[in-house]
Amino acid sequence: MNRVLFVPREDEVKFRVLEALDAPLKELTVEAICRKSGISKPTFYRHFSSKMDIPVWVSDFMSSKSLDEIGRSLTWQQGLELFFSMGIQLLPYLQNLTVDPGSYAVICKQRTEHRYRAISDTLAMRGVEIDDSFKSTIEGYIKLELHFSEERLDEGRTQDPREVFLVVRPFIPERLYRALELPAATTRP
Repeated sequence: MNRVLFVPREDEVKFRVLEALDAPLKELTVEAICRKSGISKPTFYRHFSSKMDIPVWVSDFMSSKSLDEIGRSLTWQQGLELFFSMGIQLLPYLQNLTVDPGSYAVICKQRTEHRYRAISDTLAMRGVEIDDSFKSTIEGYIKLELHFSEERLDEGRTQDPREVFLVVRPFIPERLYRALELPAATTRP
């Protein structure tokens, strides 16, 4: 795979595992994943407790490099475009990460909790208090974000991250948008 994004050394093995997923995850054994990625089972288990940890790691990795940086080092547009750029680039592998409904519900819950922590931590760093109304706003936005990230990362949809941002932007609650927006001079390119 020709990667556009920089892969931290500690994630290289995990990306090798991801790139080895040439069939739906539920159809692959850990042994097959190890063989295809060129790693041993002990190496696999140093990075994942089971093959079901792979979708959680991918979600956390993508969020930590993009969405979680909104309001810290990235603007909304930069964070969302980066997230969707990574998703589009990883789409052939993401399509193989489908899981059973029970596992999917657990992954969605973990992702929702991760995103809420990231947003509330960023708001706290910026001195923004979260009252009950704002908490509900954030939780509602996260549900929309989860929906858009799944719906928009579909082969039949646009492959232009800027266009995806323009579709998503009207659904970001204005109070949350303003609370996390960075002045242009403080963002990275």
